[in-house]
Amino acid sequence: MSGRPSRGVLLVVLAIALGAFAVAVAAAKPANRTYVTAKCSGAAFKPKSIVLTCGDAGLTATRLQWTQWGRKKAHGAGLGVEKICKPDCAAGKVGKAAMKLVLSRPRFCRQDGKRHFTKVHYKWLPSAPGEGPNQGTIPLPCSLISR
Repeated sequence: MSGRPSRGVLLVVLAIALGAFAVAVAAAKPANRTYVTAKCSGAAFKPKSIVLTCGDAGLTATRLQWTQWGRKKAHGAGLGVEKICKPDCAAGKVGKAAMKLVLSRPRFCRQDGKRHFTKVHYKWLPSAPGEGPNQGTIPLPCSLISR
């Protein structure tokens, strides 16, 4: 018997090493992601909807499709939904129209240890369904994230 390992042992060691490498790569990817606080708490990656005004959920973006999602910016489009407060918010209706979003200002949030976009710019296409502005910028601060 020689002091060299058999071919079977080498294959097993190689398989274990490749498996460990794959696990390490997969575990490293989420650390490079930038998230957004989509439902007024927590972290979401490429969410299908975002609540833009957390106080009353009067402005949301739904059916989102993301054309770009990077470390510094994300671009998407979907259906904007706005509460129309005429005669008042309780009796008002809901307006819907196409909407574009740009997420930006990534910051590390100590609340969950992840990087989040902390600003969203929205633009109604072609215009807002209610009397609100046709576009605007809304902060999504880390303080929205619950521990």
